[in-house]
Amino acid sequence: MKYCSSCKHIVNSDAQQCDLCSGAVADISPESAVCVVTVKGRMISLLENPLKDVGIPCSFVKTEGDVYNELNAKVNAESDFDLLVPFEYYRKAFDVCLGLGFVSPEDRLVPESEDTSSAPTQTYEEKFEQKNGVKHRTWQMIWMILFIIAACLVIWGIDFVAHYFNPYLT
Repeated sequence: MKYCSSCKHIVNSDAQQCDLCSGAVADISPESAVCVVTVKGRMISLLENPLKDVGIPCSFVKTEGDVYNELNAKVNAESDFDLLVPFEYYRKAFDVCLGLGFVSPEDRLVPESEDTSSAPTQTYEEKFEQKNGVKHRTWQMIWMILFIIAACLVIWGIDFVAHYFNPYLT
C-alpha cells in the first residue's frame, strides 16, 4: 500500500503521484498518518470522542493546512478537516466512521480481507510488557493492593479519631 506524503490520502499501489494533490507517493508504514475521511468542522466532536473511546489516536487537519482545535472548528464550522490516524488503526477507525455514518462501505480503501503484515497484532498489554519488561497485570494488582491498604488505613483512622473524641462509645 502507498499513500501521499503531502495530503496523507491512500493511493493506488501502482500510482506514481497522488491523484488529489499531485504529491509524492511513499510506502505506508504502521506509524504513517493516513486520511480516513474528510468531515466538516462542526462534525469533528461527533467523530473524535468515539475514536478516542476505543483507543484510536487521531488528529484533524484542515485541508488548507491549519491544525484542528476547538476554536478553529467553531469558527470554520463549514470548512473541511481530514481525519488522520496511524495506518495500523485505519481499519478500526474506518469501522467506527462506518458505524457513525461518515463513510459508506464502498469508500473502503484497504480491503478487509487484505493481509497487512505491517499491521500490529500485539495487544496493549503485550506492547506494555515489551516496552517496560514487566506484565501490565502485575502493576494493576500492585495498585489495587495499595488502594485497599489506603482505604483500610482511612477507615481505621476515622474509627480511631471517633473513639478518641467520644469516650462514651463502646
